[in-house]
Amino acid sequence: MFDWLARILGYVMYGCSWLVGNNYVIALLLFALAMQILLSPFGIKQQKNMIRQAYLRPKEMAIRKKYAGRNDKTTLQKMQNEIMTLQQEAGYSPLSGCLPMLLQLILIFPIYNVAIRPLEFIVGMPAAVCNKLVEFANSIGANFSGSSAQVQLAGWLHNPENVAKIPADLAVKVGETDVNVLNSVNELGFIPDVTLFGQDLGVTPFDAFGKSYWWLIFIPILNLALMYVSQILSKKLQYQNTLQEQANGQMNSLKIMMLVMPLMTMFITFGFAAAIGIYWIFRTLLSMLQQFILYKAMPYPKFTEEDYKNAEKEMKGKFVSKAPKDYVPGQREIRSLHHIDDDE
Repeated sequence: MFDWLARILGYVMYGCSWLVGNNYVIALLLFALAMQILLSPFGIKQQKNMIRQAYLRPKEMAIRKKYAGRNDKTTLQKMQNEIMTLQQEAGYSPLSGCLPMLLQLILIFPIYNVAIRPLEFIVGMPAAVCNKLVEFANSIGANFSGSSAQVQLAGWLHNPENVAKIPADLAVKVGETDVNVLNSVNELGFIPDVTLFGQDLGVTPFDAFGKSYWWLIFIPILNLALMYVSQILSKKLQYQNTLQEQANGQMNSLKIMMLVMPLMTMFITFGFAAAIGIYWIFRTLLSMLQQFILYKAMPYPKFTEEDYKNAEKEMKGKFVSKAPKDYVPGQREIRSLHHIDDDE
């Protein structure tokens, strides 16, 4: 399924490359923009969902204030039940934001495949031919390996001198058909120009240490910086249910994640082709721009002290505990913390 989606997105990348005269870096920018537009309805839906949650804040705070200082399991469960009832009545579901996130995750894989397998999904070269070419290039001194091999191969094929080295009788089986590899290369409409300032972007930043293209190490570092700024911006612009985070003991975990995620991104980017790191830079910048636009276009509600007081009055007495199921009329009432709010 992912390959099928990748082939569809490959046509989009092909169109982007055609528009910019086969400049792979600018094509990646246009492709990232196209993907951001494609996924924007999910971002809008998430924003609406968070706005719906934000509107419930005064009433939720009123419920939490009602149970302030009571930490026994039964009381906390009762408080959560009242908050869930409030959310259901308002038509808000904490799970409603999961579907957009799931769909985005599904699309990430084919998008990633298009970026790391340009010959296969953008120009239509059979996978078997790509693998044969990687094998041949390595046999004459190239060092293509891992997920970046096809990006590296694209840069290698863009040099006519390398194409001239391919034996005329080199062939590979594609299904039941014998395909001549050199003919397959010559029949391509174009080969992606995977270079920036004359440097092949198929190499990894990790390999750039001590080389003439040492400046590629700034790609992972820029990814680190942008990811960290993106998380700060997200925390500032997105609705944060601080009370719930504190109640669940999540504040420290969120702070740790804000540090760990950018570091992981930088570490991963060092091991991938530089072109992939550049694509992630574009996506992060566009995601930040989308967040800012949605924040301005669909702002969260702001409440005054009067709003919170009115919410307390409205919520007072709205949730009344029922008598225990084993209660028998006429029996002496037994009070306990489990029914501490019966009189209210």
